[in-house]
Amino acid sequence: MEIIKKTNGLTSADLYALTKGNDVRKMADAKGEVLDVLKYVLYKDEDVQGNPMTVLAVETVDGAKYATNSKTFTRNFSDILAIYEAGNEEIPTRFIVGAGKSKSNREYLTCDIAP
Repeated sequence: MEIIKKTNGLTSADLYALTKGNDVRKMADAKGEVLDVLKYVLYKDEDVQGNPMTVLAVETVDGAKYATNSKTFTRNFSDILAIYEAGNEEIPTRFIVGAGKSKSNREYLTCDIAP
């Protein structure tokens, strides 16, 4: 596993809980919800067949943990971080888990800043 980006100050216990914990749920379970994110980690790992994948895991202020390998959601989340960091602004902590449909009618997850 390779950590790409994470919340400052995450401990090893935090990283383990977010990347390997048994209570991490699918981000799709939070579709339509606003997540108040306390911690996050973006990392590279391998799936069960050994293929590389990038995963984003978050923990909310109420302790719920979600993870996704959705490229669109991860790209949206990463873009938000990069834009705010480039502007030297405080990173948003409230995100909306949305969904869209591809031209082939396949559903995908999206991430946006919640008001």
